[in-house]
Formats: sequence, structure tokens, C-alpha cells
Amino acid sequence: MKTYHYTESGLDNIYLTNGFEITPLDDGDEEIFIHDLSGLHKAIGLSLIYKHGLLSGKEIKFIRSMLDFSQTALGKMLGCDYQTILLWEKGKHAISKSADHLLRIIFHSFLNPEQDNLIFKLVNDIATLEAMAHQDEVMQFREEGHQWCKVA
Repeated sequence: MKTYHYTESGLDNIYLTNGFEITPLDDGDEEIFIHDLSGLHKAIGLSLIYKHGLLSGKEIKFIRSMLDFSQTALGKMLGCDYQTILLWEKGKHAISKSADHLLRIIFHSFLNPEQDNLIFKLVNDIATLEAMAHQDEVMQFREEGHQWCKVA
């Protein structure tokens, strides 16, 4: 069986051993049809989450594309600006370990919403709070029963 080098993913190391059809066209070119493309992308994404070492620029871009985030939106989630994302994706700078780990957690949550929707929402809420005007506020707490809570 012929393997197919799936470069359309944006990654250089993806090969398919089955699950695709190649149809010759009249002009001598070929048309590729991949079965369950979203399932393939999810499988690639899960492999990236659990790979050894830091994510490469192309892998970061693949994940960002799967998340359907702009560089600005991803930067907001990771606590950096779009230029940092751009430099990672171009391979000009390596992603930090903490950003790499957070991106993998965000992506895992995205791929498994039935399990991790709370994590994705929490990271997004924290990113939104970070973007809001910041003021040092007085926080008051009181004990109710055997539990402390913030006074509204």
C-alpha cells in the first residue's frame, strides 16, 4: 500500500498509511481525498499534546489553526503578545516551557470538551481578567461555618 505524505497539515512529518484515496485527474495531476479529516486532525493534535520536547513553530501554528485562534487571541490566552506567537511559529524563538505546557492544556481541553470544558473556560476567564483595567482592590473575607469566602 502506498503512503501519503500529508503536507497539507503544515507539518513535515505526517504520513498516512491508509484512510485516503488518490484519484488521477485528466490533466495528469492527482486529487487526494482523506476520510474523516477532522478525526485525523484530532489524532495529530493528541499526538502533539503528548510528544516529547517543546512544540515546534509549525506545531504551534497547527494547534492555533485547530483552535481557530488568531495570533492575538492565542497570545491573550498564553499571556503574551501576537509578535511572540509569530516568532514562535516562524521558529525565530523557542516557546517557553510554561507557555508550551499551558498551550497543551488548552488544546487538550479543546479536543475533549466533554472532559475539560471547565479548564478551557477558566483559562479564558483568567485571560479576560488580565486584559481588563487593573486596580489594587481591597479584598475582605469572612468565615462562614468552617469555610472562608470573599465578601462581595
